[in-house]
Amino acid sequence: MLILTKFIGHGATRICFEHPQDVNKCVKIATSPKNTKLLLKEIETYFSIQSYLSEYILKYENKLIDTNQGKGLVCELLRDEDGSYSKSLDYWLFRNKIDEELISQLWHFSYCLIEHDIFFYDFNLKNFIIQQRNGHKFLYYTDLKSFETYKSWTFLKLEKIIPPLARFLMIKRLRKLFKTLKIQPLMVQKNTH
Repeated sequence: MLILTKFIGHGATRICFEHPQDVNKCVKIATSPKNTKLLLKEIETYFSIQSYLSEYILKYENKLIDTNQGKGLVCELLRDEDGSYSKSLDYWLFRNKIDEELISQLWHFSYCLIEHDIFFYDFNLKNFIIQQRNGHKFLYYTDLKSFETYKSWTFLKLEKIIPPLARFLMIKRLRKLFKTLKIQPLMVQKNTH
């Protein structure tokens, strides 16, 4: 059992700690037992999409572990070249440092999602982490639990069975992200031929 003591941060459904045996890994813990299934979904999602998005997602271990805080998911912990924790996209936006390097990666990330029908819907700025290394910035998306999970007003969840609807909803969310960042969205259409 791992004893977690070094708190990093938290979101609505998870708390994050630094791994006590590896400073380049973190352990995500569900905020309540009912959210533990989200950790399992995140692992499953990682292994199903990693070949398409490997440059934009963290590396995950393939099973949950026991900790003093409950079941935990182990994944890569992003650090900048100075050793500090990498910062979220909202940190960079607040400092007006969204540059062409980040914009290009955001466009490419969006293109990969659309081209491969990988449907995410939660593009909160805190779900993106920017790592600085070798004088460059690298974009990572960290909310794999939102894969194919749209908080729909319809109980039918039609986006789960109609890919064009899922794509439409995701693109709508991506456009909102780009608008928040005050950058021109890349106009990408799914190749249907």
